[in-house]
Formats: sequence, structure tokens, C-alpha cells
Amino acid sequence: MSDYLPDDVVIDILQRLPVKSLIRFRCVCRSWNSLIKTSAFIDSHLDQSIESNDPLVIVRYCSSKPNVEHYKLLHDNDAFVECKELEFPIESCRLNHFRLIGSENGLVCFLEQERFILWNPSIRKFVNLPKPCITLKTHGRVTCNQAFGFDPRTNDYKVVRIAFPHVFNEVLKETLVEVYSVRTGSWRITGASFPHSDTHKHWFKPKACLNGCVHFTALAGQNRTTRIVLAFDLRDEVFHEMVLPDGMVGSDAEIVTCVFKGSLALLCYDRWKRCLIWVMKQYGVVDSWVKQFTIDIAGGVENVLGFRKNGQIILETRKIGYWELSSYNPESQRAMKLGIYGRAHYFCVDTYRENLVLLNQANDAVSRSRVTKKRKNRASELSGKMEEIRRKIKLLKEKVEYKVRQFQMEMDSSQTQLGENMVYEVRELQAELTALEQEFQEVQEFQEQIHRRRK
Repeated sequence: MSDYLPDDVVIDILQRLPVKSLIRFRCVCRSWNSLIKTSAFIDSHLDQSIESNDPLVIVRYCSSKPNVEHYKLLHDNDAFVECKELEFPIESCRLNHFRLIGSENGLVCFLEQERFILWNPSIRKFVNLPKPCITLKTHGRVTCNQAFGFDPRTNDYKVVRIAFPHVFNEVLKETLVEVYSVRTGSWRITGASFPHSDTHKHWFKPKACLNGCVHFTALAGQNRTTRIVLAFDLRDEVFHEMVLPDGMVGSDAEIVTCVFKGSLALLCYDRWKRCLIWVMKQYGVVDSWVKQFTIDIAGGVENVLGFRKNGQIILETRKIGYWELSSYNPESQRAMKLGIYGRAHYFCVDTYRENLVLLNQANDAVSRSRVTKKRKNRASELSGKMEEIRRKIKLLKEKVEYKVRQFQMEMDSSQTQLGENMVYEVRELQAELTALEQEFQEVQEFQEQIHRRRK
């Protein structure tokens, strides 16, 4: 490898270099090119990156017109200044933005219907994953909850899908769990036995990944009224239940898992638009839950997105006509605007680390001719898409009406606790219905623009 330095010294030097330099150094010689692409080198370089004392934060925000996704890197210091803006290379096949499943060590996972994508901004590469085992064609209509995580014990990234049978599904009779492994490059349905519980319907919010597990909030018990946390072990591919202490969380609270300073935490949004942050000081120990913060600001908290190194909290707050990011100081209980604006529920903030993951895989470059042809054909596809959205809206409205009638019957029979859970389900369905109606309006506006251009 070198005539002057031992191989192990050269490797030690290379794995401490930034990604940009390593990409250039692949051209030095064949042995360096082969070395830098090996799994062992990619893993050791990531370990060095994690130990780095120069933390960066990746921020995602989306504009509505036109539908564009933006990604920025910021230095996680008191100034919180921008480091650089990242070029997002992927074009959605639909008019909306991608759904972000999660981000681990700078590797980002997206979902668009049944299309999963992994993107590594460090090496400017994205990869379309193979189609999952559970699809509309193979298993009929299902409801899925997804998570993306990293297992440090095996240095493997995995996508987890929990597929619940849809109410009208005659094919899938039980809940299935399938996993995609970056190391093996394939999907497979696991033998994981899913506990008798329903995961909450926060499909659009990333799940916490900690200690080699991804964490879902769920409802368990005979009447599905007991709040628990489900931890899915990425190595052993089994579920573990974590029971919450009695009275810790109100029955009307919406709960999301997250990571706070290396500990598992829960974001609990109550009816007063406050956010209570509970932290599990000792992982897996029920009695170690502690209420760390209560965020209560004028106008309410839409979403808690992340935690800064200086102790401040990144919030998504709603203003008239737009949403913005703010940095909240728990000590002074004041929020400072960050000057980043975007579409609701598409913001994301996470720790960013440079890495070489996916370097040894082929890049899914988008052909310009293919994109041009797709744009030409898009106008003819819009009518079919609008009809599909109309059908979904109709089904959702029927489901909301059914849930409301069921809720009224349960309240008449004095099952108050069950009724409160039904309110939560109706609220989630109405939010999904609002998103569909907004998507329909966008498609309609886009179609009108095409007609005007033709004239």
C-alpha cells in the first residue's frame, strides 16, 4: 500500500480523514480504492466520525409551491450557523414530498407509497431499495408503520415495517413484520411475534432508535387502553414491552418516542397544546422515568423536533399562514426564531455525521430522458390520480362516520376510557382526510396550470 509507511498506519490515517478527501483519494491507486470501499473501512470510519467533537445538525424543510425539499447542515454551537446547503438529488413520482422514515448517522430513509429510498448526502448517493415482500399485489391493502434504525452491534442499518391487516382485507389475517437489511441488501418477513397491541398512528413521525432497537408507542390490554413502548431489537428481531407508570401520561395525550442525550424519551402532547418530555434515565427500568421539561408557549407546540448540544430544544411552531423553526430555552422559557420556514409536518432535525455507507453500492442515477418522458406523460396520468384520491377520500369519510357512530354508542354505554381513545382515532383519521383533500387540491391546481399552458 505504501513504500514508506506500514499498512496499518496508512489505514489509521485514512480513516480519520473527511469523506470529501477519501472520495478524491480513491483515484490515487487501486489498493486505496479497494480499501476505502470495504465494509470494514466504512465501519471504522463511522466510528471515528461518531467520536468527532464537531457536531453537525441536519435540518429538513419543505416548500409548498413549488414542492421542493431543502436540507441544510448547521454547526451545533451557540451561534447555530449554517455550514452548507445540501443538494437533494431525488425527484418524487408524485406531487407531494417524500415521507421521511428516519435518519441515522447521516443516512436518510424515505418512503413514497411502496418505494423506499436511502440517501447519503456525504457521498452524494441514493439507492432505491427492492420492493418489500408485503405489497398491495401480494397481500392486499394493509396499514403499515415503519421505522429506520442502526444496530451498532452488527454495524447494520435496517428498515422495519409492521403490516396490519386492513379492515376490508381478505388476504392478510395477522400482523406481519418485515425487515430490510443494508448489509444483506434484501427484505424478508421475520418470525417476530407481534404483541397483542396497536401501535399509535404517528406514521409520519420518525421513531427513536437506541441501543440497537427502534421504539414504537402502542396501546395494549383488553380494551387497548394501556400505554406502552414497544422496542424492536434489530439484531434478534424480537419485540420487548416497556410499561409506563400509572398516571404518567393522560389518556388524551399523543405520544412520540425520541432520544434525549443518549436516553429514551417520550414527547407527550396534551389537549392544552403543551408538550411534556419524559426521560427514561435507566434504559428498560420503568421506575426511572422522569419528567424533564414542560414546554408551554403562546400558540401551542406543534412538534418537538430535536435537542441541541447547549440544552435548547428545536420546535415547529405555527404562525398565520406558515410554520417555522424556533429554538426554545427551557430555563428562560422563551423561543427564538431560526428564520427557517416550511410546510407543516415535513420538518426534521437530527444529528449528522459524515459516513461512507452505500459507497460500495451502485448509485441510482436518474436518467434525464426518463424524467423528460415522465413529465410529458404526467398530464395524462393526472385524471387517474385525481380519481384515486377521490376514492380514498370517500373511504376515509365512511370510516370517520363509522368511528363517530361507534364512539357515540360507547359513550352511551358509559365506557368513558374507551371513548377517549376513540376520539384520538377519529382525530387521526380526520388529519389523514385533511391531508388527502389538500393533495387533491394541489393536483387540481397542477392540472389547471397544464391546461393554461396548452392554450
